[in-house]
Amino acid sequence: MPIGNPKYDIAISFLSKDEAIAAAIYRKLTEGLQVFFFPRSQEDLAGTDGLGSMREPFFDNSRVVVVLFQEPWGKTPWTRIEETAIKEACLEHGWHRLFFVVLDKASALPVWLPTNYVRFNYADFGLDQAVGAIKARVQENGGQYLPLTPKKRAEIFEAEEQFRPDKSRMNSEEGLKVIFNRVVELFRHIDNHCKEVNEQGSLQIRCSTNIKEREQTQVCTMTDGQVSLSVAWFQRYSNTLDSSSLVVREYSGGLIFPGESQHIYITQPRQLYETKYSPDLSLAREYGWRQADASEFLSSVALAEQCVIRFVDLASRYARGEVEDPVSG
Repeated sequence: MPIGNPKYDIAISFLSKDEAIAAAIYRKLTEGLQVFFFPRSQEDLAGTDGLGSMREPFFDNSRVVVVLFQEPWGKTPWTRIEETAIKEACLEHGWHRLFFVVLDKASALPVWLPTNYVRFNYADFGLDQAVGAIKARVQENGGQYLPLTPKKRAEIFEAEEQFRPDKSRMNSEEGLKVIFNRVVELFRHIDNHCKEVNEQGSLQIRCSTNIKEREQTQVCTMTDGQVSLSVAWFQRYSNTLDSSSLVVREYSGGLIFPGESQHIYITQPRQLYETKYSPDLSLAREYGWRQADASEFLSSVALAEQCVIRFVDLASRYARGEVEDPVSG
């Protein structure tokens, strides 16, 4: 049964190192919900017994408890208090109040978390989908998303002003280095997914990466000889993001990898589709990618999955005769 008329719709438990992600979730949710977020809600603890005050939102004074989990959550002084309150609350009020977000798949999950309990993997779905799923859980537990008020809009404006200088630092030397590392991460995950597909045996993907720091173009190419997909990072100037983009292109025909000078094209592969992405910074201060005119922020992990899935879809369309050979097209 949902808890009747709690003070908060949501209480967020997190490690200090994950405060940026917690703050991003808080800002998205606080537009229309009451959220207990410790760095922003310290005034709620003033003049109270700190231990009791920290327990209360997680035990019986919120509709939904959100845990941002990775090691060592539950082992630090504050999260240990919150974990105890959450476990007791789940036993007394049910597991439907708990929304468990896994930030690091390598971290061992708490032994008390039921094995059949659904966990939200942040790396797979990202900030926006996490927020949407949390809103839905609040509604399932009797909450209501209220209209935005002037006061809350002013709070959001303040957060936007704090975010602006962080985003401008993407063009700094430090920011450009992080973006390059995200390109490397993207290509590495694409290669790993290709190997996983090849292990299945039904499709064999050749994957090649050509990446050199300070070069204008970095390329990852996938092909099975019939169709191809390239992921290319173009950075015209080494000291700025101006005129830079990440471009994903689909081809009919097999692309030749860089360094395969002994091979020549009998028939030039034909480009089918092109999608462009720009480097972006999420509210959680994560570097990643955003497609033009799209609201969804993608981590390199998530985009790598999309690229390999897109290649497999292309190969499937070719097998069904829906993609013409370059010579016939």
